[in-house]
Amino acid sequence: MNAKQPTHTVYYDGACPLCRGEMELLMQRNVAGLLEFVDIATPGFDAAPLGVSRDAMLQLMHVRRRDGGWLIGVPAFEVIYAATGFHAIARWLAKPWFARLAAQAYPWLVRNRYRMPHTLIRTLFRVQERACPADGACRVR
Repeated sequence: MNAKQPTHTVYYDGACPLCRGEMELLMQRNVAGLLEFVDIATPGFDAAPLGVSRDAMLQLMHVRRRDGGWLIGVPAFEVIYAATGFHAIARWLAKPWFARLAAQAYPWLVRNRYRMPHTLIRTLFRVQERACPADGACRVR
């Protein structure tokens, strides 16, 4: 068991192969225990007590801070990647010009996420694992 309490809760769509693959990789890298993961596709999941709709959570990544505040979309991914040791990716997402570009591309990805070929998804995560191995020596600059 991790000594640290999670600082953020990540709400993800486990019915989406792309989302599930990404979250599985991030769960493996969550060695510091900074993130808690909640699959919103689980039967019985109710977003109402969180003050947000499940539909909104399906449209953009939602991460809740320990203080109850929300990070939505690209800022959510920045925190997720930083907490799991993908520091180079987090740094790119923190660059205003790149964050704007990612924010513009993200809605297309969300709309098409269920149509992406499983082979492409597996390849993407293999490349990501090789570029940023668990030793923290990311080769993405």
